[in-house]
Amino acid sequence: MRPTLLVLIAASGASVMAGGCKVSLDYCGRSLLHIGNYINQIEAAIQRAKTNPDHMMDTLFHCYGGDDGEISVVKDCGQGRCHDSGAGKSDYCASSARFKLVEQYAE
Repeated sequence: MRPTLLVLIAASGASVMAGGCKVSLDYCGRSLLHIGNYINQIEAAIQRAKTNPDHMMDTLFHCYGGDDGEISVVKDCGQGRCHDSGAGKSDYCASSARFKLVEQYAE
């Protein structure tokens, strides 16, 4: 195999891995959809956990990584309550008190 072909193969694999979730971090459903094509993993994890599929964007998932981007449901945060903490940090469910405070100032 030619060296340039090996470099292209290695680079394409690295770009796929770079777009995946980071092992041991928690992600809101919407965050997973922003970083990669996680719809199949999200749907499967929600089905295994028997949580409400209508809340997939506001469900918190744990990243186990691997070739298939394995995830599992941590918690259904409730509508609008899954908070994106930014790159390199775990997302989390906002508490009811905090959520009410945010709603109050958003009006």
